[in-house]
Amino acid sequence: MNNKFVMLTFDLEEFDIPEEYGQKVSDSDQMTVTRTGTDRLLSLLDKHQIRATFFTTGNYAQLNPELIKSISQKHEIASHSLYHSPFHAFEEKDILESKRILEGITLQKVTGFRMPRLKPFNAAVLADWGFEYDSSINPTYLPGRYNLLHKSPLPYTENGLLELPCSTTPLIRFPLFWLAFKNLPIGLYAYLCRVTLRKRKNLMLYFHPWEFAEIAGYQLPGYVKGPDGEVLVNKLDRLIVNLLKQKARFVTCQEFCKTL
Repeated sequence: MNNKFVMLTFDLEEFDIPEEYGQKVSDSDQMTVTRTGTDRLLSLLDKHQIRATFFTTGNYAQLNPELIKSISQKHEIASHSLYHSPFHAFEEKDILESKRILEGITLQKVTGFRMPRLKPFNAAVLADWGFEYDSSINPTYLPGRYNLLHKSPLPYTENGLLELPCSTTPLIRFPLFWLAFKNLPIGLYAYLCRVTLRKRKNLMLYFHPWEFAEIAGYQLPGYVKGPDGEVLVNKLDRLIVNLLKQKARFVTCQEFCKTL
């Protein structure tokens, strides 16, 4: 591929991460925090006239159908299973149910999937259920989470569908995921993205809309909650500008699959 493709992806889910650290957040607050960040992201994407992919839980979509329908008119909606909270026991049928919900709201075919928290699951069922790609692999080593260094960092076919791995740097496989974006200086993070883009010709970056709301008041580790809000929006703005200068082409995951 001669083009350099960037996929900005957002896991559009309930703001339930404080529950992992012992703080209960009301359902209404979970929705409000995520909506605040989502609105800011949509404004930023409109500013640059670029499209993105929103991996959306069926539960969030059911509670916010007008928002999801509006997003689908400009961006791609993909599945992020039914629930995101670890306190909802995952069942394989949740994936199919989320697809049904999302397609019913958007009136569009949902072809992509990402597992919440990138946890292991039976990916072999996805193709049978009409999915065309999965993006649940982070081909790196994260202590206490997973060791996927044996997985290819480049797109590949498995179980009858395309696997679009989350981006890691060449050689050392440093993950360019949301925590790296939040905690590294933007100059360094942008440099790592440029190096990876030159080498691999594509970037798969993922974030969460709730990061772009004000979450400093919640019981979260510092590396999770800061920076947040408008400061983080401005940081993403700078990254987009930087990559546009590299003549990168911003595409949805669906669009990228067509190039393959």
